[in-house]
Amino acid sequence: MSATDVTGPATAASGRDVRRASRPDATDRTGLPGATPRRPRRRGPHAADVAYFVVGTVLALLFIAPVVYILFRSFLPADADAQGIGFDSLATLTLRNYTKVFDPSVDLRQNIVNSFIVAIAVAVLVALVSTLAAYALSKIRFRGSAIVFVLLLAPLVVPFQGLLTPLSIILGKLGLLDSLAGVVLVLVTLQLPFSVFVMRNTFDSIPAELEDAAALDGAGTGRILRSVMLPLSWPGLVTVALFGFMAGWNDLLSSVTFLSTDSKYTLPLALSSISTSFKIPGVPVIDPGLLTAVACVATVPVVVLFLALQRYYTKGLIGGSIK
Repeated sequence: MSATDVTGPATAASGRDVRRASRPDATDRTGLPGATPRRPRRRGPHAADVAYFVVGTVLALLFIAPVVYILFRSFLPADADAQGIGFDSLATLTLRNYTKVFDPSVDLRQNIVNSFIVAIAVAVLVALVSTLAAYALSKIRFRGSAIVFVLLLAPLVVPFQGLLTPLSIILGKLGLLDSLAGVVLVLVTLQLPFSVFVMRNTFDSIPAELEDAAALDGAGTGRILRSVMLPLSWPGLVTVALFGFMAGWNDLLSSVTFLSTDSKYTLPLALSSISTSFKIPGVPVIDPGLLTAVACVATVPVVVLFLALQRYYTKGLIGGSIK
């Protein structure tokens, strides 16, 4: 075999490499050696993106505007509405409303404790009962489970005001009138339909293969719920607990209806009595500035809790609304 035969393939390959290297790059539109390739043009924002941004901004402003107004109104005097609220009102800003709310003569410590007791109890009981009920309806198949689920959701279509009289009769027979336990029982009952709905859909979104694998390993129903299901359903669990806490903290109607002792009043009920005076006997007069200050004070714990648990709340609400 000659030297030409040995070097022939290598020479041909090197020739192809040289020709490939001498070709202009695909991005080099000039075709000249050493020319800088043109950068692709940046596309401007699509009309859909602009519309989404504009609509989202407008909706956000619509939701924020009432909150900003209430906060601004809480720093104005009682007669600000009669004089008209505008930019001139900036000269009349005052801390009078908040000073009256936190006045030492207005002792709200017991009312705050009562509200925390009600709110925490409602949150814990709602999370516990709805989790057990939703797991049974989602993972334990039995005849009539769909009917039971529909019956649990039925109270959602009944106005709460229409239940006040029968609830008062039931609590009276149980000896729970004028007690925080009675208020907690009523609020838990009202929160359960929505909470069971969210938790059931949360459990439905968890693959059944995980439960089957745990069952093959010898885990019972309680162990599967505790070790497999609950760690994967934290967003839904936090969501129902947060809704329960807000229901207990913001409740006014149940407290007004079922509580009659001042020492058992919750914070919303006590604050509403602070903002109402009787300058004319038998005629209640509401101080708008004091009322808005009271609303701002009562909102702080819920806002802080919501911001702290926002990521769980969003995931749980979305995951619990669809399968």
